Amino acid sequence: MILDIHGKKLVFGMQWRTLTGSGTPTTLAANIAKEVRAARIWHEDQALHMGYLSGADAQAKIKDKLYSAAAALSRVPELVPNALFVFRFDHAGAAPIYFVCGIVKGRPRVGFDQVVTEERTLSALVADFPTKFEGEFKLVGNSPELLALLPQDRRVSHVEFDLAKLVEVAGPAAVLKKPRATTQRKQLLIVTALAAVGFVGWHYGKAEYEAYQRRLHPPPPQKTPAELYAEDLVSRSAAPVAPAASALPAFTHWFSAVAPLSVGGWTLSTVKCEQVVTPESDCVATYVIKDTTRGATNRTFLEAIPDWAANPHFQKGDAAVDVSARVRMGEARRLGDVVGRLPASMSLRADFGSQLQVLRPVAGKAELGEFGHFGFVPPQGPASIEHPVKVGNWELSGPLRNATEFKAFPTPVTVTFIELSVNLDAAPDLKQSKFMLTVKGDAYARD
Repeated sequence: MILDIHGKKLVFGMQWRTLTGSGTPTTLAANIAKEVRAARIWHEDQALHMGYLSGADAQAKIKDKLYSAAAALSRVPELVPNALFVFRFDHAGAAPIYFVCGIVKGRPRVGFDQVVTEERTLSALVADFPTKFEGEFKLVGNSPELLALLPQDRRVSHVEFDLAKLVEVAGPAAVLKKPRATTQRKQLLIVTALAAVGFVGWHYGKAEYEAYQRRLHPPPPQKTPAELYAEDLVSRSAAPVAPAASALPAFTHWFSAVAPLSVGGWTLSTVKCEQVVTPESDCVATYVIKDTTRGATNRTFLEAIPDWAANPHFQKGDAAVDVSARVRMGEARRLGDVVGRLPASMSLRADFGSQLQVLRPVAGKAELGEFGHFGFVPPQGPASIEHPVKVGNWELSGPLRNATEFKAFPTPVTVTFIELSVNLDAAPDLKQSKFMLTVKGDAYARD
């Protein structure tokens, strides 16, 4: 599929081939281009892989430059060597489209440059991607909920990345070009052909490109705003969530029962869980060497490292070390379990909002934000939905001892972020403790 974003045309769903056989990479790429009758390909001089347009996209009469989305992603330093890009594209009157690009060892992976319309196909692609290589990788795009489909024993991090950012990184190295000839005679033939095309003077503009897109993706039957909204909620319902009333007590239990304050002379500084879901979340615990500590070294830490800690990463001149942890947050819960029966937003504000207000005298921050429309917005606007789901962000920070209040939080309140800071030298008072907790999340309602 060819997308026009801010005047730049990105290509998803390209066909990729590994170059094998005798001859230079340029020759092999040119031979494949001739075999598939590709007018434009992606290839670099010594690259052992090449890509060309799918059959449907190859029929488009477009004079502008085309940029391979996969090739552009493979040039982003913070994403390589291994990354899976998945972007959910919601457009009016139709089911979402998922743009998928898999990058392995810094190059587009064969079979993972696709445009997907079925979630079953998407799930299979996501599950299959980690089998193509070993080690850590990044899930890139706007679909962090797919982390639940990835192996729990692999280090996977999510990187937010939208199409506008992809356009920014799509430079000359991602441009599709006409295949190079392998001899002077072939070069002459190509030049002659180009001259002939220029003489005939076929000019294809925006109108024909848009007509091609309409033929390639005809509009589906019209559905009511209520039907479109209901379908969107169903598509989101499988996303894992963490109810605050059960997940926060589970985290505090893990901290008190499992995480030691000292490992090999190193002192626990923070525990951070940036994407909290059930049944388990990926968290990072940071241990540090204090200025007054004597005898603590990298070796003493590694010799005493707990069983739950994995992937130690020393940093800050070996004065700090991060370890990853899989923290159980309670029984598995999905978004569908939370939004099935919801209170009105005013009722939730009176209930949950009051609970947060009660905590303010002993907390640094306790607030519930404004409620806004949740999910798909039909072309007719949010007002076309009679009883939409609404969501408001909430945040609470203060001493860990306030955790006893979490069990009373309402069912529609979920937690998405947890950070516990440890300062054993702190002097406790009403709003201060040696263990300070910051939690953020979402509160769901339906008006």
